[in-house]
Amino acid sequence: MEIDVLLMTNAVAPDKLGGLERYVRELAAALVRAGVKAAVVGKRVLPDSPDTEIGTDGVRVIRHDVPSKASRSFALQYPWRTWRSIRSILDQHPRALLHGHFPLPMLPLARPYGSATRPFLYTLHAPVHKELLVERQGTYALPGVVQRPVVGALRRVEASVVNQASRVAVLSEFMRGQVAELSPRAGAEAMLIPGGVDTAVFEPGGTPHPEPLLFTARRLTPRTGVTELIAAMTAVVAKHPRARLAIAGDGHLRGRIEADIAALGLTGNVQLLGRVSDEDLLAWYRRATLTVMPTTELEGFGLTTAESLLCGTPVLVTPVGANPELVADMDPRFVTAGADHADIAEGIIALLDSPATLAEARRSLPGAKATHWSWDTVAARHIDWYEEMRR
Repeated sequence: MEIDVLLMTNAVAPDKLGGLERYVRELAAALVRAGVKAAVVGKRVLPDSPDTEIGTDGVRVIRHDVPSKASRSFALQYPWRTWRSIRSILDQHPRALLHGHFPLPMLPLARPYGSATRPFLYTLHAPVHKELLVERQGTYALPGVVQRPVVGALRRVEASVVNQASRVAVLSEFMRGQVAELSPRAGAEAMLIPGGVDTAVFEPGGTPHPEPLLFTARRLTPRTGVTELIAAMTAVVAKHPRARLAIAGDGHLRGRIEADIAALGLTGNVQLLGRVSDEDLLAWYRRATLTVMPTTELEGFGLTTAESLLCGTPVLVTPVGANPELVADMDPRFVTAGADHADIAEGIIALLDSPATLAEARRSLPGAKATHWSWDTVAARHIDWYEEMRR
């Protein structure tokens, strides 16, 4: 099968269900619907997954092997194993347009790590040296003494990839700033193509809960701010005793969060849902009075924010990352003054105290956002970008 575009990333959805993985798979599917022969290249996450397969969405998936994270030499083996596997895949598809979404698979194309003889495009979703290795998520067998040099090396890899890409895309103006830290030129020239959402699924429907219901869908890690949101709930409940918070998602902070809920006496007001199905996620968005995004660090696009807004439910965001851009056309009260628990509590209380503000926001949503973030629109922007590259 001749491939028009190779989307090169870390892992492939549904093998792994993170924001990046979902974005790349859904972009590939939208490209296929538009007539592009798109394939996604990613590491093998599940041992029984085939090397190649074509999904029901028409996307060809190409997997390669990487060393186990349990190995203490993981950080040393990973780049070399990835380089070797990707080099072989590229040789098998000499005419495909290359579109990177993660830095390490681009190593064979970026000097001094590889040979920059083949042009490529690159989308920076988040600075990996800040988000993945710094956060670690409790999964990397990486000794503390090695952490800083590995992060530094990964930053150099990202800078090399961004510098040598023919064109760079970002999902937000916030991410343009992150690109500029790696390459001022690439930051100035980067094209903004927003994240995509399945607007046929995420649309208004149902009836909001009669009592104040707050909702968030977050990985339970430090930068997502869930611990700050839990702390904020003490003040919220003091003012609105019937307010409830439902949290979808999981992560290595779950034990601490469960302890915080119990210690703060919030077991009757806060519910940890764990991972939820797509159907349940949609229902929670529609049922919520207000979605809260308490991000404390980074946020390349804000997929939860976009999904909630498309469902007609307003979102309170912290002034961090790209989230404020997504609610820039709404009442300024939907952006908190800061990202700590006191500011989040103040923002929630102000909105719960003003049901007219919430009602007006719900009436105005989703508006033009449904077109702006639809995968048809986002895929069309990418196809224009690809055709420009081909010329």
